[in-house]
Amino acid sequence: MGELLDRIYGCLMGGAIGDAMAAPTEDWHYLDIRETFGRVARFLPQPARKRDGQPGQITDDTTLRHYMCLAIVARGGRITPDDYAEVWLDKLNPARLFFTEGIVLQKLKLGMNPWDTGRGQPAADAAIMAVAPIGIVNIGDPRQAYQDAVNVSAIHQDGLERDAAGVVAAGIAVALLPDASVAAVLDTMLEHGSFETKRLLGIARDLAAATGSIDSFIEQFYLRYLDRSFPRPRDWKWDAETTASPTSREVLPLVAGLFELTGGDPAEAIPAAAAAGRDADTIGTVIGGLAGALNGAAAIPPDWIAQSEQANRDFFREVSPDEETSFLSTARDLVAVISKEQDRTARRAEQLAQLKQW
Repeated sequence: MGELLDRIYGCLMGGAIGDAMAAPTEDWHYLDIRETFGRVARFLPQPARKRDGQPGQITDDTTLRHYMCLAIVARGGRITPDDYAEVWLDKLNPARLFFTEGIVLQKLKLGMNPWDTGRGQPAADAAIMAVAPIGIVNIGDPRQAYQDAVNVSAIHQDGLERDAAGVVAAGIAVALLPDASVAAVLDTMLEHGSFETKRLLGIARDLAAATGSIDSFIEQFYLRYLDRSFPRPRDWKWDAETTASPTSREVLPLVAGLFELTGGDPAEAIPAAAAAGRDADTIGTVIGGLAGALNGAAAIPPDWIAQSEQANRDFFREVSPDEETSFLSTARDLVAVISKEQDRTARRAEQLAQLKQW
């Protein structure tokens, strides 16, 4: 396996494994996770899921990310919300969506402009969970990755959620480079985005430096930085300590702090996400994608990869019934897209060089 393929496969697999491994602790309090499971470093049953709940199965996080991969492959390069919407309308299974994205799907079916469907949406974190492929197709160009992600995320949400997705895409675009490091990824994420994302990343890095350990970081984050803004249906009980808020206002700083404290090692970063609780599967899928991009699939325990590929065969048959698809085949498709991007960039460079002769 070539290095580029290994990195892209690592990004996809890290995201899928982080999603599935942390899903059973979603909405849990970190103290309950410690008491019940100790360290989560294996796939557990997912009794809250609508499907059969078998260990290793992905949730809506990886589902949305794969749809974005399909849009990029179909386009053969960078995409817009229109390209992404085509995949939603052609291939998406509504049963796999969180209710906020179900609203988006109905807007698309009604013919609403995909650039506008995110307006007025609750501040859920669908954009940040799906965005890694935008970083992949813009490898080495974090500025363009940020801009593309903000645009494409218009289909999901507005405001901070789009900004946070752009920041993660920029981080992925740098994490895939040969000389990337944890510091370079986090510095890139801090460089891009708005005041609000910079503030959240600054909080995370300061808290990571002050606490120095995963457990202490999570404890202090719960004490000081939980987001309690997400709405609840009127018949759902709300509790200040245990009701989770699936927003980037929580996910982004938790990802950044745990990514730094684990040194970007996927074998450590993914269990750290599961230990955090709250919107654990999204924390896990984002940090898994970053760690996998930085270190490649070779750094992910092989049994995790094998279990994940096997557990999600039904999903791939669902979206590509006539093909033998997997996370690995999707990574190969994205490598081919990057080759096309290289050709386009070379032609652009030639055109710019000709301008010097004017």
